Amino acid sequence: MQFAGIEFDDAHTAATLRIDKAVYSKSAVLRACYWLGRDLHCRVDEVAECLVVVLSLRVVAPTLDQPRIKPIDDWLSDFFDALLDFQLRVEIQAETATVRELIIAKAFAESGILEDPPPGTFSDPLGSIGIESKGLVRIDGKQPD
Repeated sequence: MQFAGIEFDDAHTAATLRIDKAVYSKSAVLRACYWLGRDLHCRVDEVAECLVVVLSLRVVAPTLDQPRIKPIDDWLSDFFDALLDFQLRVEIQAETATVRELIIAKAFAESGILEDPPPGTFSDPLGSIGIESKGLVRIDGKQPD
């Protein structure tokens, strides 16, 4: 697989990538680096509108544990797959944060762990203005009519 704009070292055991911060967050890049950290050394630097990531092989010569060394080129597709995966996770986490917090607060409030109930209401905002949300599960404990 060919990747444009990637620089390789002379021994072809390391690759330098420039990742646009408008597309991928620093958190997603760091998570992808951590995910592949068993097999790759990763260094991340921030420069203007991009993150510069240097990926290098941890093992560059065959050993008894690793008789076949996976080339850095093959790791690039794994890195980009992980990067996309973690960027989507970051975005989904941001989009669902309020719902997740509401569910957790409701669970703690109903179990009696919290001394004071959390602020706000747990009712379905659509139901409170007269719109019935069919097919959705209510979390306020009230049974639909």
